[in-house]
Amino acid sequence: MITAQEAAARAGQLRDLGRLDDAERVLRSALSQDPSDGELLLMLAAVLLSARRFDEGLAASAGALAAAPDDERGHRIRALLLSGQGRYREAVESGYRAVTLAPESAAAALAYSIVLQQAGRLADAAQVAGRAVELAPQSADAHLRLADVTSDLGDRATARRAYAETLRLNPEHAAARHDLAVLDARTHRPARALAGLVTAGRLDPTMPEVLRTVTAVCWQLSWRIRMLYAAGTLVTVGASGGDPGPTWGARIAALGVLGVTFGLAWWTARPLPRGTWPVARAAVRTDRPLTLTYLTLGLCTLLFAVVAVSGVGLVAGTVWLALGLLGMLALVVRVFRRVFRANRGSQAVRPGS
Repeated sequence: MITAQEAAARAGQLRDLGRLDDAERVLRSALSQDPSDGELLLMLAAVLLSARRFDEGLAASAGALAAAPDDERGHRIRALLLSGQGRYREAVESGYRAVTLAPESAAAALAYSIVLQQAGRLADAAQVAGRAVELAPQSADAHLRLADVTSDLGDRATARRAYAETLRLNPEHAAARHDLAVLDARTHRPARALAGLVTAGRLDPTMPEVLRTVTAVCWQLSWRIRMLYAAGTLVTVGASGGDPGPTWGARIAALGVLGVTFGLAWWTARPLPRGTWPVARAAVRTDRPLTLTYLTLGLCTLLFAVVAVSGVGLVAGTVWLALGLLGMLALVVRVFRRVFRANRGSQAVRPGS
């Protein structure tokens, strides 16, 4: 029979490997011999936190704190569990208790920063994250914490530097790659965002948010194409001079629009790593409105090709109709998804929390 210390260590290893059920099984077996062991209860609370079983985790953390009320680890884990339940005031109190007990602990500072951020106190969270970086300058997780908070604050320069430092310390940090790609998307750098997302997906194929973020970037790219085609339609129709028949002006304008479109597509695709297009196609296919959007944009491209061949500039006017329908579709999708997220968020909050 293994000792309680050995069981806690074994469970910690299993937790790091993501084998949460096995870790819990080891701990429950050891606790059956000594239900009040503080170290076992503390590790069980950490495992349940990773499993997002917050109620059970709080019960375990309460037992751990009863055994060692001045152990900052118990207060730190309790803070994260409370925050997971949406009980932010209590979470902040527990997080503060942890950093008070262990002011030199980077782990305590990181947890406190997380609960402050989740409680909406971004400036305080950034300050505490900066303290974590001071305490552990070689910790990739500390720099990532600072990056995420400052990104939410809108301090994108600091966030970018912190993401870069995270990746310098750990080039295979999938979460940092993903979050930096999100920052690139927010700053309208879709090519860099796609490249970062594909890399993040390769580093951690289990990250569900990668495909969602790729979808968001594809929506962003579709808006750029729509703006280009709207301007191209004006130029093409104008170049035809209102003549319903073929004109060289319309041909040249349509060829110009197609040239700019394919030139921008090449420029955007040039820095992308291998494997980007299958991921992008998968993202487009999983989002039906986005699929319809790109099919319609393909039709618009075909219409400009028809104008380039026939010279009939008024054909480009059909693009206006297609773009108008896409605009209505995008508006409906945006409103629907915003309402859906709001409803889902309200359902996630427990009564009385």
